[in-house]
Amino acid sequence: MIKMQCPAKVNLFLEVTGQRPDGYHRLATLFAKINLYDVLEVEGAPSGVALEVVSDAPLSAGPDNLVCRAAEAFLRGFRMDGGARLRLTKRIPMGAGLGGGASDAAGSLLGLVKLYGLHLDAKRKAALLRMAAALGADVPFFLHPAPFCKGTGIGDRLKPVRIARSLPYLVLAYPGLHVSTAQAYKALPAAPRSAVLTRLAQLEKLIRGLQRGRPVEEWEGLLFNRLEGAQLPVLAQVEQARQVFARLGVRGARMSGSGSSVFGFVASHGEGESVLRRLRGYPWQCFLTSCQG
Repeated sequence: MIKMQCPAKVNLFLEVTGQRPDGYHRLATLFAKINLYDVLEVEGAPSGVALEVVSDAPLSAGPDNLVCRAAEAFLRGFRMDGGARLRLTKRIPMGAGLGGGASDAAGSLLGLVKLYGLHLDAKRKAALLRMAAALGADVPFFLHPAPFCKGTGIGDRLKPVRIARSLPYLVLAYPGLHVSTAQAYKALPAAPRSAVLTRLAQLEKLIRGLQRGRPVEEWEGLLFNRLEGAQLPVLAQVEQARQVFARLGVRGARMSGSGSSVFGFVASHGEGESVLRRLRGYPWQCFLTSCQG
């Protein structure tokens, strides 16, 4: 049996730079993997794909699940003589902007690479990346070994970012409200080109600060998510969470992805524990974690 840890992610920065003819939006984003994981167990089978899901929330274990779709794509694409049995234990909140489904899909692909002993030469790596991109825009990031990546295109063109120092502890709150990524983009007012260019310069400044190991006080104001501006009623609770974080001294509070999770940084584990205690009165799912790397 192969056991894969499938991490969540946050977007330290997310700007929408345009829209492609096929409807996908072009992005400039800074992905960061965090130490919050789903667990995927992968075993061989004579044929076919079977998935068992362990989750507090309803989640299909059928062929529509990204884990199954990834496994089917792998077995078909690499013409494997056999199947797979998979068991997914969900810990990452679903529909929260944390990339759990994409990470699970990447875990399925990587787990099957290990299970079948597939040697990834350049040609096979390219094929695996194509499979990942076909499954979802965030899946290639979870295939990449780097904990931080700048993403462009639809988020699938990745450039690793090397961080000089570990980032501070991270508090994460999920208000329990699912935000449809498609609806978020549809409800997003168009930004002036000059504003987008200013934000892109801000992204480069953020990356330089992280690469140089600068303290959070110097870069918290550079964190950004354009999708916070989508005109959706659900995002009022995201704004509430950000305001609560600010009152509790959490630095740089932002929404991750299309939401509705909100994250921010604290100076120490003890401070993070204190913040979690004060958040107990809110109907949110809260975590104290950290970025990888």
